[in-house]
Amino acid sequence: MSLGFIKDRSEETRLVMQHRTALYSYIFSCVRDHTDAEDILHDVCVIAIESFGQLKEKNSFFPWVREIAFHQVLSHLKKKKKETPFNPHVVAALADAVNQVEQKQSRLNFRDAMMKCLDKLPAHSRELIVMRYEESEMGIAGIASESGKSVHSIYSRLKRIKTMLRDCVSRQLASEATQ
Repeated sequence: MSLGFIKDRSEETRLVMQHRTALYSYIFSCVRDHTDAEDILHDVCVIAIESFGQLKEKNSFFPWVREIAFHQVLSHLKKKKKETPFNPHVVAALADAVNQVEQKQSRLNFRDAMMKCLDKLPAHSRELIVMRYEESEMGIAGIASESGKSVHSIYSRLKRIKTMLRDCVSRQLASEATQ
């Protein structure tokens, strides 16, 4: 193996190492044997690094690599079926449970990113967001009347603010995914 290969695979390796503990926990919860879990984890890491180019979005790395782990666990359990009976429904239920935990974490990450981005907005933009979404009974016409602006102007400002927030949240989540 050349040093260039290692350099070329640094992002993949970093992401695998970042999620190693979660992957190992998931695999071990399925196979209940440390040696088998380590072997499967090794296979998952190799597959993930070799097929990293197929990953379309870097911030969806963990669900992607967990899916690889799921298939490796199933393969392992099928090989050991004669030795240890297993129920594929149990493995699928574990995968669903992990997915639910990850979705909850994603929502928390999104909320945290949104709060950071809201804090970065200029005061007048934050005030407009508060008027529109926290004092929602006011409506766009009420906001326009209170601020002395046209309804069209308020819609345009809200659209620009939403675009800024969407871009900011995307950057925040992407930077967290690569850390």
